[in-house]
Amino acid sequence: MAAHRDFVKSCKRVVVKVGSNVVTRVEDGKVALGRIGSLCEQVKELVESGVEVIIVTSGAVGMGYRLLRHHRTLNTSFAELAKRETQPDGKACAAVGQSGLITLYDTLFSLLDVASSQLLVTSRDFRSMEFRSQLVDTVNSLLDMQVVPIFNENDAISTREDKCKDNGQFFWDNDSLAGLLASEVKADLLIFLMDVDGLYTRPPSQPDAKLIHTFVEEKHMKEVMYDEKPGSKGGMEEKVHIAQRVAEDGVPVIITSGFLPDAMKRILHGDEIGTLFHRDASRWQKAESNGY
Repeated sequence: MAAHRDFVKSCKRVVVKVGSNVVTRVEDGKVALGRIGSLCEQVKELVESGVEVIIVTSGAVGMGYRLLRHHRTLNTSFAELAKRETQPDGKACAAVGQSGLITLYDTLFSLLDVASSQLLVTSRDFRSMEFRSQLVDTVNSLLDMQVVPIFNENDAISTREDKCKDNGQFFWDNDSLAGLLASEVKADLLIFLMDVDGLYTRPPSQPDAKLIHTFVEEKHMKEVMYDEKPGSKGGMEEKVHIAQRVAEDGVPVIITSGFLPDAMKRILHGDEIGTLFHRDASRWQKAESNGY
């Protein structure tokens, strides 16, 4: 166990962001039932050990898209099916998928005797200080009753915020929502669960790619190469930007794979998996360089 990760053992409030590729299977877009089931089991164990867990989940749009396509197949004539398919509206997909996604979480948690709750929010909600205060009160009440809050951006009615406005007061997707919530509810740790093991110096598919265990801005900012289109949504570069801001606000962040068995439990045990973002990382680096 790395000494820099000792602090995780005292974390009592954790925000976990579950990525779309963790919720669904890449090969066919269907629900990754095993992964979500494992996640729910880990949450149960953490809650029983006294850790408060808040989930921010993606996957509603993808689930809604699959459900609408399935509905069309069952309720359309062969002649109509032969015609070019019109892609369903993203907001309609979100509206359909949100109920299916929360039903899945609720069913799995119910089987484990864990109570859960759904909270749908939009960025404009956070413009109100009264809303922010009420939200924190609601989350605290749920956690006091050992109810797991499950957040999702209400894509069905939300208007997209410009990333240029990023000042910790707005969000534009579920990644930035997770970052905003972590600061708002004074979390001890924010975990991003995605489909790679963490931040690499190069795209993971390249043979010379190395996993960064602790991100140091002065050392790694120019070193890291992203294999993403500029301005892409939900990619690693965006997560790194969010993680840096949240860490500077005092909430450590770990980016790791949701495919790893018991990833959340291992993180809170202090295992050095994924990439840690911490506002003291530069100081740690200097201390090591000076032999301390």
